Amino acid sequence: MTDMTWRTSISQVTTDDVIIRGERLSDLVGSVTYAEMAFLLIRGNRATDVERAMLDAILVTLADHGISPTSIVARTLASCGTPVQASLAGAMVSIADWHGGTGEEVGKILSSIMEAADGKGADRVAQLCDEFVADRRAQRQQIPGFGHPQHTDGDPRAIQLLNLAEKLGVSGAYCQTLEALGESLHRATGRAPLRRANVTGALAAILLDLGFPWLSIRGIVVAARSLGLTAHIVEELEQGNRWRHAPADQVEYTGPQPA
Repeated sequence: MTDMTWRTSISQVTTDDVIIRGERLSDLVGSVTYAEMAFLLIRGNRATDVERAMLDAILVTLADHGISPTSIVARTLASCGTPVQASLAGAMVSIADWHGGTGEEVGKILSSIMEAADGKGADRVAQLCDEFVADRRAQRQQIPGFGHPQHTDGDPRAIQLLNLAEKLGVSGAYCQTLEALGESLHRATGRAPLRRANVTGALAAILLDLGFPWLSIRGIVVAARSLGLTAHIVEELEQGNRWRHAPADQVEYTGPQPA
């Protein structure tokens, strides 16, 4: 018979408390922040003060980005009478490969480059970055984590996060690899804006330097953005909008007409 036992080292519910990674929830409540709880749950141990400050900054940075695909989905669903949690879930599903979710791929790329470099220094990292960029370009595939259609002079969120990581002393090998990848992309394309990481590239490198696995990156993005999405849903409901849809003058029919 197949063993169907659930095994977890994350948490245990007892009759009088909840154990999180070996610590009592009753001791954690009031003594740790949400960011510190993320370290304990995902990384498995407590954060230092600078690590907490860095993750707090990431969560704040990602909280909202105006009327974007995610907030449009959230508000459209809410305007149709969809429950708040369902509107939120629908919006979260839209955090994907081309919007908001590229940090996960960047994290995987950086992890692969670091693993292949095997501690052989910056020159080896630069070589691997050049090879990666050349391979992607040969396949006509985009390289995530660089450039932004709205922030053409550099993503201010990425600039601030990377500067803060440097200031707090948490910028490490992954941030250096991100920079090397941007330099490779610039050399290959001649396009200066592509040298600069966008917010998803920056947060991926920083989260890896903080010790988070790349598989957790998209989940952290979703957790952060859910706050802003909740605000958009509430505002949509308070405005009393009903059944948002595309106006007729913004819809072009391209099919055949009846005979």
